[in-house]
Amino acid sequence: MVRPDPKVPVMALLCKTRIKLNRSISFFSPTLAVLLLLLLIPNYALSQSGHEHHSDKVPLSGSEYRVDEKPMEHHHHDDGDGDLFRTRGSHSDLGAKKPEAMQEEGLLARGRNIYLHMCVFCHGKDGNGGGTATDYLYPWPRDFRMGIFKFRSTPTGTLPRDEDLYRTIIKGVPGTSMPAWGDALSAQDTWALINLIKNFSPRFSKEPQGEKITINEPLPVTPQLIAKGKELFTKHKCDVCHGQSLRGDGRLAESLLDAWKHAVFVQDITVPGYYKGGFEAKDIFRTVSTGLDGTPMSSYAHLPEQDRWALVHYIRSQFTKEFKKAEFETDVFSFRKDFELNTDVNSPIWDGVKSTNLVLRPLSARRDAIEVINFASVNNGEQLAVRLKWEDPTKNTFSELNQDFFRDGAAVQFALGNVTLHTHGHNEPFFGMGNRGKPVNIWHWKSGLEETLEAEGDQEYAGDVDMDALIFGGVMSNPVAKLNLTSENAVEELNAEGFGTITPQPPDKQNVEGYGEWKDGIWTVVFLRDMLKTGKWDTAFIRKDPTMIALAVWDGIKEDRNGRKVITVWQRLNILDK
Repeated sequence: MVRPDPKVPVMALLCKTRIKLNRSISFFSPTLAVLLLLLLIPNYALSQSGHEHHSDKVPLSGSEYRVDEKPMEHHHHDDGDGDLFRTRGSHSDLGAKKPEAMQEEGLLARGRNIYLHMCVFCHGKDGNGGGTATDYLYPWPRDFRMGIFKFRSTPTGTLPRDEDLYRTIIKGVPGTSMPAWGDALSAQDTWALINLIKNFSPRFSKEPQGEKITINEPLPVTPQLIAKGKELFTKHKCDVCHGQSLRGDGRLAESLLDAWKHAVFVQDITVPGYYKGGFEAKDIFRTVSTGLDGTPMSSYAHLPEQDRWALVHYIRSQFTKEFKKAEFETDVFSFRKDFELNTDVNSPIWDGVKSTNLVLRPLSARRDAIEVINFASVNNGEQLAVRLKWEDPTKNTFSELNQDFFRDGAAVQFALGNVTLHTHGHNEPFFGMGNRGKPVNIWHWKSGLEETLEAEGDQEYAGDVDMDALIFGGVMSNPVAKLNLTSENAVEELNAEGFGTITPQPPDKQNVEGYGEWKDGIWTVVFLRDMLKTGKWDTAFIRKDPTMIALAVWDGIKEDRNGRKVITVWQRLNILDK
């Protein structure tokens, strides 16, 4: 293999393609590189143009999207005046006052700017749901052009109210890659974004928004009402999709399509945290009454109010887990410890150190996803250590050489450059993998190092990794498989500037250590690095400015690898010197 010239920035190697090329071929020839780019431009353009099967027809929710012929797979794909943006949001009242002139030109420009910084990676430049991250996400991002929205307070087939869009933006959509932007956007910014989203679909200029349905106070919970709800659950064939267990294992669960002909993942509704529209009694009542337009989930507004409350109370009686509240976007800290640091997960240096629980979002829908990760960090002025802890009932440490097995893993991602979270124009990279011109530095820990090194002892594909070949060959997102097979460290240091560009740093630049231990259903992993960086693609730890940090976890039992993982959004890591 031929290593690229180290003087050439690895981030210049961006190419969004998946063609499989022989790893033995060098792609660093400038002439060949230009030729390949010319050949690939048409495909890239098509990938940005959206889903060709999208139509202008407005489907409603219901059984018309059921396909009975054969089971479907889920398709888990391995400006302004200087004061345009506000720092963090204030949304104590969902009914925050809407600007009088929602079509005002300045508001539209403001929304466009926010959208291009925070939404375009998933939803696409024209709102078609076909952004650069789409191939790595499931469920797929919303296509705004059709004006179909799941989460509404209005009858099925009608447009959502502005406050419905407001609620979705600030609260996010649990169980998906759509984060809660409540702390990231002010009320003004949120309304500007809503205005921009509405301009993607002609429906909003032709149709009035729907009338808000009435939701009265819930009926008192009684054994009789719960029993009636159970009876109604079967009578109205809710179990056909949701299953008698309510875990999404009904006989049609694997054969459902949405309005875009995407396979539908039926969630486990015994877990409160999986409810995309909220899990409180009134939230579920709203969903039962309005349905989820564009999906097979029909509206049951035709049922008497008492029956709908009976369904709600029966569903809630089947909850099996408590809702775990964790932080989405917050300040985390690296505390000063005047001790020598190491990667021992049981070291006393962690005694009494404040930790923070952070929400993990799945990039691909799954049941029993890891929902929360615990973060802690210490530094001694010369080195910085990060400790991650998360619940995982199964330990998966098999070698990736056997493709039948998948390993557990974790990663810490840092934004490179002088960026801060949601300030001064929202200039941070995309939290999923960075984006072009906004690279990220990734520390990737792989479980089962000893087993892997033993199994790979005779492998010749090692060390001299052709980064061109890796990228052009279709290595996408954070691969669980080790890229630098000569490493004797459980952590590999990588860089990326968008999906499909993951690139390992050269062996002499691999300067992060790490160790993980699984005990009693909990993984504990410690990363350690000198605070001074050794290369231009390393994270710089500066005390005066927060460092942008995001986390990822792979669950081997769920066959996680590459873009199939759970992640956090950006957090602010503050380096303390006392």
